[in-house]
Amino acid sequence: MIPYPFTTAPAKDFPQDPPFYFSNFGFWKNHTSYPEASRAMAEEVGKKAGLDKNSILLEIGSGLGGSLFVWNRNFGTEHITSINLPGEQSDFAKQNLQKWNLTSVHWIDGDWKSIKEFESESFTQIICLDCIYHFANKDDFFAEVFRCLKPGGKFIFTDIVFPKEISKFSIQYKFLEFLVKMALIPKENHSSLDRTVIQILKSKLKFKEFEEWGEFVFPGFSVFAKSQSTGLQMFASTLLHFYKAGMLNYYLFSVEKPN
Repeated sequence: MIPYPFTTAPAKDFPQDPPFYFSNFGFWKNHTSYPEASRAMAEEVGKKAGLDKNSILLEIGSGLGGSLFVWNRNFGTEHITSINLPGEQSDFAKQNLQKWNLTSVHWIDGDWKSIKEFESESFTQIICLDCIYHFANKDDFFAEVFRCLKPGGKFIFTDIVFPKEISKFSIQYKFLEFLVKMALIPKENHSSLDRTVIQILKSKLKFKEFEEWGEFVFPGFSVFAKSQSTGLQMFASTLLHFYKAGMLNYYLFSVEKPN
């Protein structure tokens, strides 16, 4: 999310409801405020993951850490491992976990490749909430997710997809390419829904379902951004333009490891 992909700026610039600090786009169905919508996105993902007190959860890309409180307080999940890039957000999240006494979370500073250190079949659920579009080498990542999940385990993630092919010589393509670059999305992740499905199936994971969330994400986020900085307003309105033109969308994916 421009201009705050990996900083603590949203913790003070966006309205928040401590300890539920977020920097996601928000799930705006039936919600009109950022604290409600950002938390709702996590809650919807937690429901799809089937989290409960017996879950052994790995979250990759916990950001400001608000989702960890959702997993614990809404679903009763105690066994949580979190991976997030070292830096401002991780430092903020760790301080917040300590402040609000959520000390059972095992926090790891690192990128997604940190999961290679885990033993096989370690987790019942793996979640990537509004972050996987930043990951390089998704094929390798999905293979590691398969290895780390227990049989029957669930992998839930939200992602930006690009459903319409655009001429590489068009102005629209160049503008979209610039937007993707500024949002710190690797060029290889400028991919269609079909390609995402192929990547998942290649990893031997099994699709359970996917849901189109664009209508609940981009319009609401664009309205919210009107009260924010000029840069964020421009970013949000551009996302909404490309969404309405059918050039990008937002999906929730629910995937399982076969028994």
